[in-house]
Amino acid sequence: MSAVDVAQARAAFAAAADAFDGPLYRHWCRTMAAETGRDDRTFTAFGSYGLDFGDWRAAQRLLRVTSLELRRAGRDHPLADYFPVLGGTLPPDGRSYQLWTELLRDRRGPIGRRLQEPSVPLNDPIAGLRIMRLLHSHLTQTYAEPVVLELLAVGAAGGLELVADGFQPGLLDGQHIVRRRGVDLDPLDTRDPQVRDEMLALLEPEDVAAQDRVQRAARLVAEQDIVVSRQDAFDAVSKEGFGFGRLPVVFGVSFLCGVDDPERMDQLMRARHAEGIWISDETAGVLARFVDDPQLRDVPPSTRVTRLAHYRGGEALAIRTNVGDA
Repeated sequence: MSAVDVAQARAAFAAAADAFDGPLYRHWCRTMAAETGRDDRTFTAFGSYGLDFGDWRAAQRLLRVTSLELRRAGRDHPLADYFPVLGGTLPPDGRSYQLWTELLRDRRGPIGRRLQEPSVPLNDPIAGLRIMRLLHSHLTQTYAEPVVLELLAVGAAGGLELVADGFQPGLLDGQHIVRRRGVDLDPLDTRDPQVRDEMLALLEPEDVAAQDRVQRAARLVAEQDIVVSRQDAFDAVSKEGFGFGRLPVVFGVSFLCGVDDPERMDQLMRARHAEGIWISDETAGVLARFVDDPQLRDVPPSTRVTRLAHYRGGEALAIRTNVGDA
């Protein structure tokens, strides 16, 4: 392995250290970046599985996949003692780094093969909570009487955002939600424990709150028998009869940055003769590229923004924008 490859790997981990919130991954990244001549092959060997240490995301990917390997290995693995999401309580230390590098060496083949598989989205219901808070505020200010709603999540993955109102008492109370469903080109079945493991492995070891939130949402989706269909989002919204007899609320989380025509959903909702609400939850940088919204000016591009557009017969009845996690 060339000195260039080793230098790239160290640079990737050094950059990744600043990207994590929790202490364990930061400790590992900084230790790896500072080591000289030790364990080089442990990391650079994953280049043969297609891992390119061109930037910090390669280090993040390796950490996430080894986290999944640890979840599959079970709570009895000594490294789990350092993962609060697995019940561990030990602080980061040299032993944790040693155990991690041993896991990388001992399970190089399985970890390498996982690196070659497409990663799943986290599908955190916290984004759905932002959306439903904005929807609740809009409906209570707009209508004196309850409204009959159909909720459609596009790019829904496992559909966990569809049950986000279950996390806040009173949210959407009084409204008549007659249907909740999702569409995605690659839907996830969160009733499958292996799928849930893949999603939870995306979390940092200390993010117990997010793990509990995802697991609870997965239970609610199963209890309510919510279905995420394999379907194109634009086809679902433009289908004849969609939302007939109720107010359709279409929403997407980080949806616009993943489609070829990010303006199309807004155009489809605006073109409806009946009423319709479109809510997008994106970074400000994504929204600002195709929406002229004064509230997005001077907002850092990475800021989360939740934007509601309420249309009837091509006219905008209301535009509401929440900047940040409110």
